Amino acid sequence: MKKYRIVFLLALLCLYQTAKAQVTGEVNVLDRDMFYFHYTPPNVISDDFEYQRFSGKLSLPPIRIGQLSLFNTFGLDVHRFNYKDDSIGESSSALDQFYNINYSLVAAYRLSDKWSINAIVSPFITSNLEEDLSSDDVGINGNLFAEYTLMRRRGGYFKFGAGVTYVTFNGTPQLVPLTHIKARLNEQWSFVLGIPNTYVKWDINNKHSIKVLADLNDFSANLSGPTAVSQLDQADRAVFTVVSAGAEYNYWVTPSVGILFRVTQAVWNDYELRDADDQSLHDFDADFKQPFVSIGIKFNPIRKIQNSLRPF
Repeated sequence: MKKYRIVFLLALLCLYQTAKAQVTGEVNVLDRDMFYFHYTPPNVISDDFEYQRFSGKLSLPPIRIGQLSLFNTFGLDVHRFNYKDDSIGESSSALDQFYNINYSLVAAYRLSDKWSINAIVSPFITSNLEEDLSSDDVGINGNLFAEYTLMRRRGGYFKFGAGVTYVTFNGTPQLVPLTHIKARLNEQWSFVLGIPNTYVKWDINNKHSIKVLADLNDFSANLSGPTAVSQLDQADRAVFTVVSAGAEYNYWVTPSVGILFRVTQAVWNDYELRDADDQSLHDFDADFKQPFVSIGIKFNPIRKIQNSLRPF
């Protein structure tokens, strides 16, 4: 277990260094669910606000065309804030709720049994949606990377990926290097080290599994409509970032339908309003002392194939 702890701590450091990425959900994992819905009730409170979140994903069945595999996923995240009376002065509905509506297309082309070329295109809308959509509400992320698969002699495999990613950092698009490691060590143990997904998973049996994970929850949302926050009417964007670590328990009611219970503790957080020049105008107290407690449901009809000792 010592080596797993080292891997996890290194991953958490990577998350801290790149914590402004406009990416959420199951982006590059070993066991992508075809559907999930997560709910974080308003049990997380800072000195300035209460926070709750709804998150869902729907993946279509994979499309295979020769050596090419295509994966389509649609997602929605809703972030809700309930501010305390003295945190923003005059109340503003423009800051109460933010939406991240996203789509991702993953294309994987297998060059051989060991090598593949992969691309991910992820357009998204992130806004409070107080007014009609504008170009400021729309963004796009993209990954291009090569992946090498190494089969283990005793069963299982490692996948090593390297390339570049075009990601929105702090509201500013940037091109940065991309690396990840994914591994199925045996029928019970697997791990992923990368951004935004990092975890160590223990499949106890067909009914129960536990993940120790690092979680990135962030958005950089356009503000439409008057903000009316004290004297900050020129606020252009809300930026919210939480890096947390914790554990997730999954119980599979049937081979395809499961429920989850997740508890994570924030290790780094930020919530601020910025102007059009990306200068901070107001910094909220986002020091969460309580853990994030989430519940959810998931559906994965190909779970057995994904958990096998051969790459899916």
